[in-house]
Amino acid sequence: MEMHTTEEQQVEAIKKWWKENRWSLIGGVAIGVTVLVGGRAWLDGQHAYMEDASSEFMRMQENMNAGKNDEATSLGAKLLGQYSDTPYATLAAMAMARIKTDAGELSAASSHLRWALDNASQESVKHEARLRLGRILLAEKNITEALALLNVADTGIYTSAYEQLKGDIYVAEGEPESARTAYTRALTQALPNSPDRMNLQMKLDDLGSANAERNTENIS
Repeated sequence: MEMHTTEEQQVEAIKKWWKENRWSLIGGVAIGVTVLVGGRAWLDGQHAYMEDASSEFMRMQENMNAGKNDEATSLGAKLLGQYSDTPYATLAAMAMARIKTDAGELSAASSHLRWALDNASQESVKHEARLRLGRILLAEKNITEALALLNVADTGIYTSAYEQLKGDIYVAEGEPESARTAYTRALTQALPNSPDRMNLQMKLDDLGSANAERNTENIS
């Protein structure tokens, strides 16, 4: 199972988003605060607060890269506890889910992904958390919940990923025609240079082979 294929991209996207938007976001809130308490000190405090969260998350990443998952988990817990209103807390939850998934602790991983899904401000992060949670639910054979989770009206650029996961779920349920439909949609929505295109085609071919084998058995 690929639980975190684009996690590094999500990290960079949120860091870039915050760098580009932090002053406009803080400034909007600060308008009212400025009138009451002289907002410069408040702005400086908010900037320092966000920088501290960024530093803690970078330390968490460094520990993960060094294989120090216990230390990384402690830093993640700190981010969720002390910096829960920053984008870095969501990234920490995603990273902790990765640690737990790699350790085979799927229930704990699910909890972190649900937290990220409930608290993320960026739709891209919500999609990533939802897809990873869907894969865990599939691994745990919670088929009904997995399909319900993927019932999203606007999947944007993630449509192919959603449809591919639906196809995997239908295969697990023994519904080859539904799986074929989902995989075909996924292939249609996949980017021309996406490595998933070959994988999707192989899944479609496998469905065809399975159907052919069943037809042969029925004839004999």
